[in-house]
Amino acid sequence: MPNQSQIGSTLLKAGDYVMDLIEIRSLVSNRSLDLRGLVKKVEIYEDLFSPYLTSKLYIEDSFNFPEKLPITGQEVVEIRFKSDINDFKPVTLSFRVYKLDNHQIGDNSKSQTYTLHLMSVGGYLNYSQFCGYSLKGSTSTMVQTIFEKHFPDSVWQDRLLIESSKENYSLVIPGSYTPFKAINWLTGRAFSDRGSNYSPYYFYESLDGYCYKSLAGIMEDGFLKRQRYTYMPPNLALTENQVDAVPFATALPPRYHKILGLEDLGRFNMATNISNGVVSSRLMVHDLIRKQERNSQFFESDVFETKSKMGTEPFFKEEKGDANEILKTGAAFYYLPSTPYTVYNQINSVVDNFQHEELFLKHRHHTGTMLTHKLAMLVYGDSRRRVGDVATIDISRIQSDGHLDASVSDKNLGGDYLITSIRHDFGTAYTCKYELSKTCMGV
Repeated sequence: MPNQSQIGSTLLKAGDYVMDLIEIRSLVSNRSLDLRGLVKKVEIYEDLFSPYLTSKLYIEDSFNFPEKLPITGQEVVEIRFKSDINDFKPVTLSFRVYKLDNHQIGDNSKSQTYTLHLMSVGGYLNYSQFCGYSLKGSTSTMVQTIFEKHFPDSVWQDRLLIESSKENYSLVIPGSYTPFKAINWLTGRAFSDRGSNYSPYYFYESLDGYCYKSLAGIMEDGFLKRQRYTYMPPNLALTENQVDAVPFATALPPRYHKILGLEDLGRFNMATNISNGVVSSRLMVHDLIRKQERNSQFFESDVFETKSKMGTEPFFKEEKGDANEILKTGAAFYYLPSTPYTVYNQINSVVDNFQHEELFLKHRHHTGTMLTHKLAMLVYGDSRRRVGDVATIDISRIQSDGHLDASVSDKNLGGDYLITSIRHDFGTAYTCKYELSKTCMGV
C-alpha cells in the first residue's frame, strides 16, 4: 500500500487523475485555446504494431471554435496528464489534428458536439516525406539516419529509443517509401542474434517515444515493470489481501489491480497457425541474378526452447496421430524472388544481403505467435503503463469448486502476457483497456 506522501489526495478514489493541460493552437492564426472545459472525454491509443500515437477528443462547444480558431487540420494539441499520485511523473504529449467528424448541432442551434482526431507529430509529418536513397550498415543505424534526415529534432530528440542490431547491409530505400514505411520494412531484416536465438524487431511509438526494439528486448524490459492483476467473477468477493499479495512493487492501492472486465479475444486458431507458418513452414527462393533456387524449412520446435516467450507450451505438440504429416515438410509455403547483389568496396565491407532469406520464416513464426493467444482487459488507469510491459493475470480456476481456492490461477487463461496495445480513457475516471498476447500456450 502506498503511504500518504505518495497519494495525491487523501480521498483518492480508483481512477482519479490529473489532466492539467489540453491546449490547441492554430498554425494558421496562431491562436490558442484551453480545451479542458470543453472536452467531455479523451482517448489516447498506443499500439505495438503502430508507428505513431493517436487520440480522440470528444468536445461540446458553444463558442463555435471550428470557425473562430479556426479548426482546419493544421493545429497542434498539447496534452499533459498522470494518475493522481504525487510520485508519478506527468506524461506530456504533442499531437496534430488530422480530422474532425461526428459533428452534431444542438437542438437550439447554440451548441455543437464533434470529435477531433489526433496523431503524434511524427506520424503527421511522415505522410509528406519520402526516402529514395541508399543506406549501409546495421538497420538500427539506418533508423537513426532516417529520423535525422526527415524529422526536426523536436520530434525525436530524447524520444527515440533504439536497440542496437547486428546486421551489415547495403540497401536502397525506394523513393515511394515514407520514413515510417521504410523503418517497418527494415524490421523484417533486423536481428540482434541469429539462429534459434533470433528475435524479430518492432517499430512503434509508446508514451515515452519512438521505439525500435527486438521482441526479446521488449519482453526483457517488460518483466522489469511487471504488474499483477486479479480477476474474479463479480458475484464473488475479492479481499484487499488477495489483490495486495503481489511479488511486484506497486505505488498504487490494491483496487487498481482488480480486473474490471475481461474478454478472451482468441486462444488459438490451429488452422490459421498451420497455414501462416506458426507451426512449420518452407521457403523457396528464386535468385533472379544467379538463376538459382534455394530451399529452407522451419519448425516451431527448432526455436521453442531458446526463444523469448510468454507461456509455457508450444502451439503444436509433437505427439502421435497426424503430427508427423503436418510437420514433416513444412505446412506453410512461401516463394521469395531475390536479387541479393549489392555495391561492395573496401570501405563498405558488407557481408551480403542474403540475411533476409535466413530470417524470413522465423520472422513469420514470431509475428504469428503474437497474434494468436490474445486477451483484452479493463483496469483502473495507471499512467506508468506502456505497451511492451508484462501483465501477470490471476484468474481463479474456471470450475464449479474453483472459488474455494482463489490463490490457484487457471493455467489456461492466467499467466504472463505482453501488453500489445493500450487505450487510455479519461472521463469521469481514468481507465485503461489493454490488449495482451501470450506467444505460447499456457497448457
